[in-house]
Amino acid sequence: MHKQAWLYSMTAMVLGAFGVLLRWLQCQTIFDAETGLPTRGAFVSYLLVIVLAGFAAGLWWLAGKMDLAGAREEPEDALAKPARPLGWLLTGAAVLAGGGAALMFITEASVLMRVTALLGILSAAILAMLPSLPRWGGFGALLSVVPVVFFCLWMVVFYKDNSTNPILWRYAVQILAIAACLLAAFRVSGYLFYRMKPRKTIFACGLALTFTMTVLMDEAGIAARLMFLGWGIGFGGMSWLLVRNLEPENGEKEH
Repeated sequence: MHKQAWLYSMTAMVLGAFGVLLRWLQCQTIFDAETGLPTRGAFVSYLLVIVLAGFAAGLWWLAGKMDLAGAREEPEDALAKPARPLGWLLTGAAVLAGGGAALMFITEASVLMRVTALLGILSAAILAMLPSLPRWGGFGALLSVVPVVFFCLWMVVFYKDNSTNPILWRYAVQILAIAACLLAAFRVSGYLFYRMKPRKTIFACGLALTFTMTVLMDEAGIAARLMFLGWGIGFGGMSWLLVRNLEPENGEKEH
């Protein structure tokens, strides 16, 4: 499963890199310099929609090619860290996500956004501990729900703040990225409640990595970009971990 783990994670990252270039091209070409309005029927906008849908379909298909025969039945086994570098990666991702949330708390005037930022700081700390949460039993399962609540609240508050903006392309891709992170957090949390769906979870984590990379060229503030980057890296690491741990427990070598 080592090769499959790297294949899936790197595929999601490459797709994200292509997505960020395409999103950058769209932002550079569709908005009128004087009015700020997007060009109606711009080819690059249609292309971005088709490409993002294709990314999701491709990641779902690739996740379906995984051999789930070795899927673990216990959360401790399914989320077990096989190597220390993954812990460093998750810690680094948590620092980025937590730093972005802290910056958001400092710079935002909205009370709801500040509450969201506080939840973001707590969720970032939980991101670093995700593989260890099964050891904490019910309390660990409860902690795994916090990122789910955070992304739900962030999506609601973000949409509320942008609901009066008539230019959908200014924020639509960020909404998709938050939704992808919400799906990934929900699926990973399911492992702590013995509701394991390996294919759906691997797909959700890969999709979160791809979409969070795509929005890095948006007109979002530095706080939001740090959060997207941190969570993208974190979910990418979790995707690698989940595929890596599909290896049969009896230690048989892959052929």
